[in-house]
Amino acid sequence: MGIQDRDYYREGPSFLDRVGEQGATVWLIAITCGVFFGQILTGVGGPKLDPLAAVGAFDTDRIFEGEVWRLFTSIFLHGGVFHIIFNMMVLYFAGQRLEAEYGSRELTLIYLGGGVFANLFRLSLQAVGLAAPSLAVGASGAIMTLLVIYAFRWPHQRVLFFLVLPMPVWLLTVVYVGLSMIGAVQAEMLKGNQTAIGHLAHLGGAFFGLAYYQTGFEFRRLFARKQRPRARPRLRVIPPPIEENTPEPVVASVSATPKPAEAADEQLEAKLDAVLAKVSKHGQESLTAEEREILFRASELYKKRRK
Repeated sequence: MGIQDRDYYREGPSFLDRVGEQGATVWLIAITCGVFFGQILTGVGGPKLDPLAAVGAFDTDRIFEGEVWRLFTSIFLHGGVFHIIFNMMVLYFAGQRLEAEYGSRELTLIYLGGGVFANLFRLSLQAVGLAAPSLAVGASGAIMTLLVIYAFRWPHQRVLFFLVLPMPVWLLTVVYVGLSMIGAVQAEMLKGNQTAIGHLAHLGGAFFGLAYYQTGFEFRRLFARKQRPRARPRLRVIPPPIEENTPEPVVASVSATPKPAEAADEQLEAKLDAVLAKVSKHGQESLTAEEREILFRASELYKKRRK
C-alpha cells in the first residue's frame, strides 16, 4: 500500500464533492436566485420589460400559440425582491423538512410538478372563459404545494404569520388558501388581470398538494425497478452409479415375515425420504442433528449395499 492510500495522506473533500452534498432545497433556491440575478442584470421591470420574463413568463396567449415551456420556466422567474424573498423563505422552511422525509429527487418532482400543475390549472380556467388571460411570473404555485403537504404532515408546527403572529402551520395554510380564493373571486368580478398576484396559481398548487398527500402517490414509484423473485435451486438426489460387470444380485425367496434388519432398513428409508423432502424445500441448513444422523446412516447403508 502506497503512502497516498493512507487515510492521513488523503486530501479533504473537493469543491465538487461539497457541491454534491447540498440538498435539492438549496439547489432550487440557488437556481431561482441565479435566474433573478440575471433578471436584475437585464433590468427587472415586470414581465413586459424584463427580457428573461418576456421569454419565459406565463403568458396565456403565447402558451396557446405553442410556447408551452412557459408553464415550467415561469416557476423560476420573479417580479421583485420581496416576491422572491417570501417564496424562498417558505421554500427553505418547508423544503428542508420535506426533503428529509421524502428525499431530494421526490422533493424536486413535487416542487416542479406543483408549479406546472398550478399553471395548467390557471390556463384551463382561462381556456373555458372562467378567468381572464394573464401575464405572470413566480413560484407561488409550487410553494403552495409544499406548504399544503407540510401542513398535513406536521399540522401543529408553530410558525410566525408575517414574521409576527404565532400560529400552527395548518391555520397559516388555511389563511393563505382563503385569501387566494377571495382574491380570485374579486379579480374575476372586476375582470382584472392576474399579473400582480396569481391567486389561481395558488389554488392550483394547493389542490396539487392536497391530491398528492391524500392519494399517497409518490413519483419515486415510477422509477422503481421491479425485481423478479429468484427461483430457489432444486435439490436432486442422484443415486450412486452402478459399476459395470457387477454380478446380478441373487433374489432370495421372500418370507412372510421380514427379518429385523430388513424392517430397520425400510424404516430408515422412510425417514430418509422425509429428510430429503425437507432438504429440497428448505435447504440442508434446516436439518437437525437427528436428521443429519439419518443421512449419515443412509449413506453408510448405501456403501454396504454397493460392496
